[in-house]
Amino acid sequence: MKRVLTGIVAVPIVVGIVFYGSPLLFLSLVAAVTLMGVHEYFTIIERIGISGFPIHGIILSFLLLLSFYFNGSFMMEWGLIASVTLFAACFFHEDNNVKLAIDQISFTLFGVLYVAGLGGYYLLIRNFEDGERLIFFLLLIVWVGDIAAYYWGKHFGKKPLAPVVSPNKTMEGAIAGLAGNIVAGAIAGYWLLGHIAMAHCLFVALICGAIGQFGDLAESLLKRHAGIKNSGDVLPGHGGILDRIDSLLFAGPMFYCYFKLVL
Repeated sequence: MKRVLTGIVAVPIVVGIVFYGSPLLFLSLVAAVTLMGVHEYFTIIERIGISGFPIHGIILSFLLLLSFYFNGSFMMEWGLIASVTLFAACFFHEDNNVKLAIDQISFTLFGVLYVAGLGGYYLLIRNFEDGERLIFFLLLIVWVGDIAAYYWGKHFGKKPLAPVVSPNKTMEGAIAGLAGNIVAGAIAGYWLLGHIAMAHCLFVALICGAIGQFGDLAESLLKRHAGIKNSGDVLPGHGGILDRIDSLLFAGPMFYCYFKLVL
C-alpha cells in the first residue's frame, strides 16, 4: 500500500513537470532527483569503507547537469574542472594515504558519472522535438516493465536471475518485465508517438527494458557490497531515490542514442 500511495502522489508531479513544466523547471526536477541520488551513492560507499568527496561530488554533478542542459556545450571544461577539483581535494586532505586518496578520487568520479552523467541524458532528450512525449514514453515503458517484473516475479518467480547480486530477482520476473516493456511500448507508441513507426517503438522499448534491468542489477551490486537492502528511505514503500531511478539511468542514454542515431 505504501508503494501505491507513494506512486499516486509522485507520478502526477513528475508527469506534470515533464509535460507542462518549463525547461528550467524540468532541469530543477532532474537536478533534485539526481543530487539526492548522488547523496545516496556516497552514503552507500561510506558503508563500504570509502569516504569519497561527497560535497565536491554533488557540486560536480550539478555542473555536469548544467552542461547537459546547454546541450553539452561545456563538457570539455567540466572535465578540466572535475580533474583539478578532485586532485586538489585529495592534495589538501588531511590523510596522506596514497591508496586511500586514489580510491576517493575514483569512487567520487564514478559516482558523479554514474548518477549525473547518465541522468543528464534526460535533459538532452527533452530538447528533441516532442521531447516531452519522448520522455513520457520512456518513463512508461520502464515503469510498466518494473511493475510487471516485481509482481510477476514475487508471485511466480522460481529461477534466480542473479543470485549473488540480487537473490530476489528471478528469470520469470525478468521475462515478465520485458513483456511489460513491449506492451507499454505498443500502447504508448500509438498514443504518444504516432509519427514514429510502431516497429521502432517496440524495438526501443525492448532494448531499453533489457538494459534497464542491467541498471537495476548494477545498483544491486553496490547495495550487496555495502550490505544494505535499500539505498535510502526517502520514498515510503520504495526505498531510496536510486532504487527508483536505477533502471532509468541506463535506459535514458540508450534511448537517446537510438533516437539520435537511428531515428
